[in-house]
Amino acid sequence: MGINEGTEVDARPVKEPGWLKLDNAAKLFPAIMSGELTSVFRITVCLKKPVKFSDIQKAVEITSGRFPYFSVSLGSGLFWHYLEYNHKLPRIQTEEKIPCTAFAARRKDEPLYRILVKENRISVEFMHILTDGGGAFEYLKSLLYSYFKLNGSIIHSSEGIIIPESPITDGEIEDGYQRFFRKKIPPPGKLTKAWHLPYTLNEKPRLKIIRSEIALDKLLEIARKNNVSVTEYLVSVYIYSLQKIYLEEKENVKKQKRGVLRIEVPVNLRKKLPSITMRNFSLFVLPEIDLRLGVYSFEEILMIVKFQLQTGADLKQLTRFLSQNVGHEKSPLVRFLPLFIKTLAISAVYRRLGSNQCSGILTNLGAVKLPEEMAELIESFELVPTPPNTHVKITGAMVTFGNKLSLVFGNISASTRFEMHYLKHLTESGIPVKILNNKKRLSE
Repeated sequence: MGINEGTEVDARPVKEPGWLKLDNAAKLFPAIMSGELTSVFRITVCLKKPVKFSDIQKAVEITSGRFPYFSVSLGSGLFWHYLEYNHKLPRIQTEEKIPCTAFAARRKDEPLYRILVKENRISVEFMHILTDGGGAFEYLKSLLYSYFKLNGSIIHSSEGIIIPESPITDGEIEDGYQRFFRKKIPPPGKLTKAWHLPYTLNEKPRLKIIRSEIALDKLLEIARKNNVSVTEYLVSVYIYSLQKIYLEEKENVKKQKRGVLRIEVPVNLRKKLPSITMRNFSLFVLPEIDLRLGVYSFEEILMIVKFQLQTGADLKQLTRFLSQNVGHEKSPLVRFLPLFIKTLAISAVYRRLGSNQCSGILTNLGAVKLPEEMAELIESFELVPTPPNTHVKITGAMVTFGNKLSLVFGNISASTRFEMHYLKHLTESGIPVKILNNKKRLSE
């Protein structure tokens, strides 16, 4: 029997405990987060009309009451961190110039997510300790539903939306990694270290954002001509742009120590396994090319990325990563190590392996589907990725709504050459691109 066969979603009403265990993915973040590596991401919706503060304030109260497991703070025990219910509403504040800033994660009186409002924009920012993009987006959809209703809009359908009146179930707070863990699964192969962009870091605060909008119809046309999906095409452009920079730098540096260009592409496991969890439930695929074998044409990269993404996203392959990650946690030695030793060990492993295994990260939240009455009130959506670490330096995130694909790059380096190569490739391929940053110029 396959891992997702014959398994039913747990739909029992939830009995709220005083605290929650961190899910398997969340256990990484308390050990590595800092003022710069914040583990915070943002999802933004742009409405067609300015936001009414009184209505959004009430909508947040209604929506957060339906998602009580987000109203928690981070606690520390002898062996593990945990989430403690505090029943507090998230802050509603003016949108900050720099997104994804750090939370005071150890404060007991504040949830680990916030709401930001500016003109016609509503944003939610979540710490990855709470959830991933899939869980955060369910919250935002529910928030918009309540906001529009309070605003006097007639919404006939709530299909695909968690409405305030719906019962909360145990399945929403489950650790999907633990639920679908299987013993005796062979681990994935070891990875060589990846090449990283050589650029110096920005002065603090380092994070700079480049926002762009891509015409989806033309992108789809080009992707279909190449017999690939949109994700496969855009990941290929990412690797191709890195290769250009690698070759430029090779002229300056005679001997390149590493020639593997590898991209981390998250996969939403809710689409592959019967889980309705609102907590973290994603893994990743790692398409790569090895430039020690030679230079690749864009067509070759498309072929390689398509194959690697499709085989890597196969459930049997993903199960190897899931079982490896949970297996480490279940080790008796790890379970009974004091928390401070676990924290030091996790941080050291992340610095040595996690930050070295990929050259870049590209997240695709997918296509937004909403009831027609809601969609008509919305201009666009945008996903801002978590600030990258000092090795990777640049990350990308995308989300699609209507005929617009929003592509956002988060960059902590002093160069925008990567973004220049990336967006230039799209325009030269006949795909219209609009850079949305005010007075933003791409430069070396």
